[in-house]
Amino acid sequence: MNPKKAISALTVTIMVIAIPATALAAQNALQNPLADPGFTQQDPFAGTSNARLIPAITGIVNALLALAALIAAIFVVIGGVRYITSQGDEDAAASAKNTILYAAIGLIVIALSAVLVNFIVANIPGV
Repeated sequence: MNPKKAISALTVTIMVIAIPATALAAQNALQNPLADPGFTQQDPFAGTSNARLIPAITGIVNALLALAALIAAIFVVIGGVRYITSQGDEDAAASAKNTILYAAIGLIVIALSAVLVNFIVANIPGV
């Protein structure tokens, strides 16, 4: 397979996977993590415990991971555009390939981080 076609196919595949996953993570992270029936406007700190703190921290971490995934997906697109417009310049093409490679590695690390954080939080006793 032609390297240009392979990079293009990889870029499209990553975008097809990353955009819905990023949107879903952002949607989950933007839900109110502090929603608690015991929460009152008069005394916002009444009953403060890990039951509200852990979901708040998890929501913030998931939002940051979703933002990082969105940025990595944008870098995949930027690398693809740079590769397409390199016009045979070997240095520009190599730089674009590295951009795509590092962004793809970043997406994998971000996905594994999200899985690890959510697994740890789900298995904390007493939450």
